[in-house]
Parts: sequence; C-alpha cells; structure tokens
Amino acid sequence: MCSASAWADCSRVIVVPAAPTGFNVKVVDDLVTGVYPDWLRDVGRRAGCQFQFPVMPRARADSMLFVSNQSDMLLPASQNAERDQKAQFVHVVNLTPSLITLHGLPNVPRDVRALLGRTNMRAALVRSYSWGDEYEALVRELMAENRVDFVNDLETIGRMLRIGRVDFTILPPTLLYSALQIASAGIQTGEFRYTALAGLPRSKVGAYLSRQTLSTTDLDLLSSQMLKTSKDGSLRAYFEKYYPQDVVAADISPN
Repeated sequence: MCSASAWADCSRVIVVPAAPTGFNVKVVDDLVTGVYPDWLRDVGRRAGCQFQFPVMPRARADSMLFVSNQSDMLLPASQNAERDQKAQFVHVVNLTPSLITLHGLPNVPRDVRALLGRTNMRAALVRSYSWGDEYEALVRELMAENRVDFVNDLETIGRMLRIGRVDFTILPPTLLYSALQIASAGIQTGEFRYTALAGLPRSKVGAYLSRQTLSTTDLDLLSSQMLKTSKDGSLRAYFEKYYPQDVVAADISPN
C-alpha cells in the first residue's frame, strides 16, 4: 500500500489489485512497486487519493473488476471493445506488441497474414492479456488452429521459448525484458528478436475504472488526474526508472 497521505478528495481508499507484471508491477514480500504503482501513488498525492494494492494473479484481478465488481481499477490494462462495455477506460500510454522469437529462428514473419500462414509456428500467450481488438482477432484464429498454449506468467513464456516448446509470443518488449531480468535466469544480450508485425497496431494501455463501485465524483477525479499526469512526462520518467532508455524508446509512446 502507499504511505499515509491526505486523501480527502477521494471518498474512500481505492482498491487496485496488483498482479506481478515484470517491472511494470513488482511484488516482493507483498510490497508493491514498479512503473504503474509508483506512478499511481504520484497521481494519488496530486489528487488527494489513497490506494490499496491487494496482490493476486492477473486472471483474478481481471475478474474482480469486470465480473464480480470487487475492485475499483485494473492497471495496467489494454483497451478493447468488450472491456469498454463494462468499465471506463483511461488511456495513458501506447505500447508496441511485437512478435518475440529466439534470435536464431529463421524467416521470421513480418505481418499478421504471414504469421497465420506459418502453421508450423506455435505460440505461448499470457492468459487474460489483451493488446487490442486486432490482437484478439489474431488470437481467435490461432486458437481455431490449436496453435496456442495459454500460461499464467511471463517467466513461463521465456522458459517455453528457450526449450523450444513454442516458437513465439506476442508482447510489448518491455514486459518480457523485465520479467526475465527479475527471474534468476536473467536475459542475455541478443537472445530474443523483437519484430514489429504489420497489421498489429500499437496498443492503447491505461486503466479501467469501475462504474459499479466508484462514485461519479471519484471516477471523474481519478480519470482527470491520470490523464493530466500521463501527459506531463511523469509516467515516462517512471518507465525510465525501471528500464534502459533504448528499451523504453522502442516500446513506449505517449497517448
């Protein structure tokens, strides 16, 4: 949880489930840090709000906001049409979902159609992750061909790629980079290839705020302050705190 601060401008403490996601959301002995929790605490100091970060798997965090209405915010989250029906999206940054393979894999596809045509290539994807409507359409086609293994965490993705269990994943490079840096195995320079896929645009990433659990006043306050601080450079500064600048430059662009 964040340290005590004035939060009279919010009607109550805001519940934001924290699922470990590389350097974006770090959990060490139940202490939640990382790009987004650190930035959200900054938002809270400016807005007069306090947050709780209960730790849980990503799939449960997703369900608590969109299904059971037991939380107030999902962060980070990418925008898609289905989620927009259930909660209010606040767009704070763009990420670049890339085709990630071992560096030595030959003839890497460079667009979605070519990837679908390579029927011998199998994917590992993190359950409940979404990178927009085009990504969802691609996943549905891969599922229809039985070419996907769904897993619960990013470290498993790296392990499956390394042992040849699968051929590729689709993620923003910052996510896999951070997950494998945190893991004991680390990551070797040049170990993976990051290929931008034509037909898969940048993903709008931000927070989904619950219309069921948040008052209109709290919802408006949080969304306006998050948008304001996403545009003043402070969010990018938190990315640069945790990632090398070249990785940030390759993946991150402002909204």
